[in-house]
Amino acid sequence: MFASRVLAVATAIVATLPLTAQAVAAGPDSTPARFASEVRGLSSTQRHELQNAVNAELAKRGGRQIAANKVLWANGDAATTIQSQADWGDPSTCAYGNFCVYTGSGYTGNRTDFYNCRSYTYYDDFWSYVNNQTGGTVATLYLDQPGGPDYTPGAWHGQFTWNGLNYSSIKPC
Repeated sequence: MFASRVLAVATAIVATLPLTAQAVAAGPDSTPARFASEVRGLSSTQRHELQNAVNAELAKRGGRQIAANKVLWANGDAATTIQSQADWGDPSTCAYGNFCVYTGSGYTGNRTDFYNCRSYTYYDDFWSYVNNQTGGTVATLYLDQPGGPDYTPGAWHGQFTWNGLNYSSIKPC
């Protein structure tokens, strides 16, 4: 009886912590309790791998975990989703109004959604993208070496394979 009360109090305390603190309270490779239903059906190993990927994204971008597989960047105007293989290859995972880059070609790997019209520092490589912004909007990809920027075709446009190397920032509009 006493042990179940202690567990209930501990669970309540963890639920009130900020999401990054929840991850630490649950263990650095454990999914925070509030997302338990989202990882139901995954093996223990898969849950740990997913949380490790989320933790790596948190370490890189700051921000907070807003779903079992999603990190809202510290500035709040971009989010990275650790995609499951079930979502791979589907450009419709990029919501209307967003410019999305994928870490793998063919719309695979992690997806980062940019949804505000401003420049984002982004030194990561990406191998495909979807411009699903309002009609005709062009994204600008700035190089981190001499040369002019690259421009995407106007929305809607998807690039199944793209050599997204050597960019330092992205302006989706």
